[in-house]
Amino acid sequence: MRSADTKCPHADILHCPLYHAAHIAGAGGCDDGKLDQGGCAVNRGMDYHKEVKRLEIEQFQLVAECEFNQRWHERNEQRKRNMRAAGLH
Repeated sequence: MRSADTKCPHADILHCPLYHAAHIAGAGGCDDGKLDQGGCAVNRGMDYHKEVKRLEIEQFQLVAECEFNQRWHERNEQRKRNMRAAGLH
């Protein structure tokens, strides 16, 4: 059985540091050479949290930017929902 750590937590890959790392030469990421099968290596058993911690050592700024952008996006979406619910937009 797969653990929760072996499922990609990102509905939007734009916020995934492993996705971004896969597009930087030598930075690792979630490309296991089987992307043509659909999904990424995390969905095939790679431990997401372990790989992000490893990546953080090599590319701290990249990981921090992805986390910041994801939090900003989530807050912005929540603000939009709140405005709609209050009848302001």
